[in-house]
Amino acid sequence: MTFNLCKTNRRRNAHLSANRFQARVSARPRPEILWFHNQQLMLPSKDVVFHFDESTGTAILIIVDAFSEHAGQYSCQARNSAGDATCTATLTVTSEGKKLKPSFLQKLKYQSVLVGEPVVFQCKLSAYPSPKVTWFHNNKQIPQSLRKIIKNKNCMDMHDSSLEVKDVLEEDSGSYKIFAINSEGSAESTASLLVIQGSEQNAKYLEFLRKSKCTQEHIEHMMQKKRDDRVKVDLRCIGSPFDKKQETEKALTNFETQKPEVVMSDTITFSINEPAV
Repeated sequence: MTFNLCKTNRRRNAHLSANRFQARVSARPRPEILWFHNQQLMLPSKDVVFHFDESTGTAILIIVDAFSEHAGQYSCQARNSAGDATCTATLTVTSEGKKLKPSFLQKLKYQSVLVGEPVVFQCKLSAYPSPKVTWFHNNKQIPQSLRKIIKNKNCMDMHDSSLEVKDVLEEDSGSYKIFAINSEGSAESTASLLVIQGSEQNAKYLEFLRKSKCTQEHIEHMMQKKRDDRVKVDLRCIGSPFDKKQETEKALTNFETQKPEVVMSDTITFSINEPAV
């Protein structure tokens, strides 16, 4: 008896056309054909169809609509009075996610760095199918190199991309852009890189910029917190509500509402003289 399973290591998407396995069998007398899924005997159903063509010696297994539970190892066993033979194949079912055009969840941020230091731009986006990602510096595409390293990480419809520039030079300053595109659309994010000479004066200036950035983020956080605050008014009436009815109505008439105000106790003005480039 000779035996061969024609289709092996098949990978199909869920909800697509039927998945078919074929086995070529040569045997006398006519063999009995058994199909197994993960070593469990399979029985015919509306989604699983068996067929054996004696004229060609072809055993066929058809899975009408594949779902995740259909993934795994499939075995076809042919046996008769002379013996038996078995061959296996694998079916991998991948679910097709909802199609999404690229959308940035974390955009590029402004960076400032001293000459000779490394800098990393990174972002996070959602997209399906997986987008093609391209990085640009001053509108020129950035090729992968030993000094400029591009890394992409994909997980389902979530994608991370980063650009690391080692040993930054003065000419690395300027505008950096990431462009992502798939069949559903495109998106881009842009940020600037400021490269500063490594003198003591410029180092202090860089530290000043970093502190200013932290101060700005803190102020924005406090302002947002103030916006989220709500005015709460508790009215309490002690004694009979009938005795206090007129007093309460009068108090409500004289009560004036006022929208919240944000008052800064100090005003800080930064005067920045940027160094000549």
